[in-house]
Amino acid sequence: LLKFSTFQDLEEYLPPGHDGVVNRLLVGTARGDGEDASIWHGKLEPGGGSEVHIHPDSVQVYVGIAGEMVVGDDDEEHILDPLATAVFPAGARHFIENRSDRDAEVLVISVPALR
Repeated sequence: LLKFSTFQDLEEYLPPGHDGVVNRLLVGTARGDGEDASIWHGKLEPGGGSEVHIHPDSVQVYVGIAGEMVVGDDDEEHILDPLATAVFPAGARHFIENRSDRDAEVLVISVPALR
């Protein structure tokens, strides 16, 4: 069956270990969509970002939507701007950070689902 929701209907989630970041779950187990994947919309205010962290069992794909942010691991950093993509294998240490002076938006796809 088709499941439909508007962005405004999605609950805001403030992820632990992230500062100045508001996420909304688009697809995931918490919405009853199964455990195959989760898709989050993230909004990072200027200066917002995550601590370096690991998802031991999930691949994470970041797709830039608006603005720009930095994505990185222990070895390198890259600018994630609209439609740029970064892939972190399961167990990879990584972070995101908005070093610009305007909001940035990203889609985060996790396989299998994180939540």
